[in-house]
Amino acid sequence: MATTDFYKALNELIAKQRNPKVPDLKIEDAIQTAIKQNPEILGAVQELNTSSGKFISIRSRIIPQVSVNSNYGYTTREVNDVNFGGANINDEAWSVNVEFSQLIYDGGAVVSGIRAALSDEQEAYYRLRGVIDNVISQVKINFFEVVLNRALIIANQQSVDLLAEQLKDQQNRYEAGTVPRFNVLQAEVALANAKPPLIQAQNNYRVSMYRLVRLLGIDYPPGFPSEVPFNIVGKLDYKPRTFNSDESVRIAVTRNPDLKAQRQLILGEAARVNQQIAGYLPQISASARQTNESDFLTNNLGDMVNGWFFGVKGSWAVWDGLLTYGNVKTAKARMEQAKINYDNGVREVILQVQQAISKLLEARETVDSQEASVVQGVEALRLAQERLDAGAGTQLDVLNQQTSLLQSQTFLLQAYYSYIQGLAEYDRALSLDTRFKDIFDDPLTKPQAKRFNKLNDPERPQAKLPREYRKQDPLKPILEKAPAPSPTPAATKKKSVAENKKTN
Repeated sequence: MATTDFYKALNELIAKQRNPKVPDLKIEDAIQTAIKQNPEILGAVQELNTSSGKFISIRSRIIPQVSVNSNYGYTTREVNDVNFGGANINDEAWSVNVEFSQLIYDGGAVVSGIRAALSDEQEAYYRLRGVIDNVISQVKINFFEVVLNRALIIANQQSVDLLAEQLKDQQNRYEAGTVPRFNVLQAEVALANAKPPLIQAQNNYRVSMYRLVRLLGIDYPPGFPSEVPFNIVGKLDYKPRTFNSDESVRIAVTRNPDLKAQRQLILGEAARVNQQIAGYLPQISASARQTNESDFLTNNLGDMVNGWFFGVKGSWAVWDGLLTYGNVKTAKARMEQAKINYDNGVREVILQVQQAISKLLEARETVDSQEASVVQGVEALRLAQERLDAGAGTQLDVLNQQTSLLQSQTFLLQAYYSYIQGLAEYDRALSLDTRFKDIFDDPLTKPQAKRFNKLNDPERPQAKLPREYRKQDPLKPILEKAPAPSPTPAATKKKSVAENKKTN
C-alpha cells in the first residue's frame, strides 16, 4: 500500500510540474538532441574541419602551381630622352607572365607532412567520436539524475509527512499522560532533521534540470530564462546485464575511439620525425614561364615580344648550425611522449571498464538487498496495521514501519540510479552507444563523410604502430586469448588408465 501511495504521489507531482507549453522529452530524444546541438560535439566537428583543411593545404605542395603576373608602367618623355638619347621609344610598357612550378624533390618532407596531416585528420575524427560517446554518457547520467531527484522529492516529502504524524501522535499521547515530554521532543527533532533533505532534494532537482538544458545545447524560451524548455518523461528502469570482464576489456581496447586517436597521434609524430630528417637532404624544383611584354623600342603599344623560360632550382643546407638536428630530436621526443601517453591510455581504459563493472556489481547487489528490504517492509507494515486493527498494536508502530519502508524505497531508487550510471560509464568505455554512419550524415560533416567510411566501423582494427613500437604494442597481450589450463598429473593418469581399459 505504501509503495502504491509513493508512485501515486510521484505521478501527481509529475502532472503538477508538467508545462503544457513545452514538449515532452524522453531519453532517446535527449540523446538525439545532444548529438545535434551539444557545444562540445559542435566544437569537435569544427576541429575535424580544421584538420581536414590543414590536410588539403599541405597536400597542395605536391600539386603543380600556376601563377599569372601582370604589369603596366608609364615613363615620362623627359626620362626616356635622358636614358635613351632621344631615341623614338614607347613611353608605356606592359607584361603578362604565366609561370608553372613543380616541386621535384625535398627529401620526402612533403610526403611525410601529408602523412602527418592525414593522421591528424583521423585523430580529430576519433576525438569527435570520443566526445560523442562522452556526451551521450553524460546525457544518460544527467537525465536519470533528474528522474531520481524528482522521486526523492516525494520520498522526502512523505518522510516529513510521516514524522509530522508521529509528532502529532506523541503530542496526543503526552496530553493524555501516557508518554513523557521526552517522546515529544524526540519527534520534534526527527521532524526538524527530515526537512533539510527535502529542501536539498528540491534544489538538486532544479539544478539537475538546468544542467541538462546546458548539456543538450537548448536555449530557454524568449523572456523566460528560468523556464525549462522540456518535460522529462522517464523512470528508473532496472535492466540487469551479465558481463565478462576479460571480454569487456578486449572490446574496449578494440573499439575505444580515444585509444584510436592516440595511435593516430603516434603515427603523426612518426611522420613528423621523417619530415624533419628531410632537412639533411637537398631540395629541387622546376619552373617554366611564358613571357609576353610590350616592345619598348616602338611607339605601338600593341607590339610585343614573347618567349619561354625553363629552369631548375636546387638548394642544400650543408651547414645549418644544428637546426635540423635539434628539430629531429624534438620530433623524436614528441613521438616517444605520444607512445608513453598511449600506453597509459590503454591502462586507463582498462581501469574505466573495471571500475564500471565493479560499480554495476555493487549496484546490483544493493538493488537485490533493497528489493528484499522493500518486500519485508511491506509485510511488516501489513502486520503492524493488522495489529492496530485488532487492538494489539499502536499507531506509532504503523508510522514507524511506514518510515522504515519509505527509507528502503529511497535506497532502492538510489541503487537503480547507480546501476544506470554504471551502465552509461560501461557503454562509454566500450563505445557501444553510437552508430557513426548515421551521425556523419549530419550537414556539418557531410562534405567529408565519404572520406571516413572506412573509419566508421568501430570494430575496425587499430592502425599499426611505427615499426620501432610494434613489438611493444600493449594491445597484443590483451587481445590474445588466455591459454587453456593444462591438465593436472592426476587427471592425466586417470585419462591414461581409462584409455588402457578401453583398449583392452
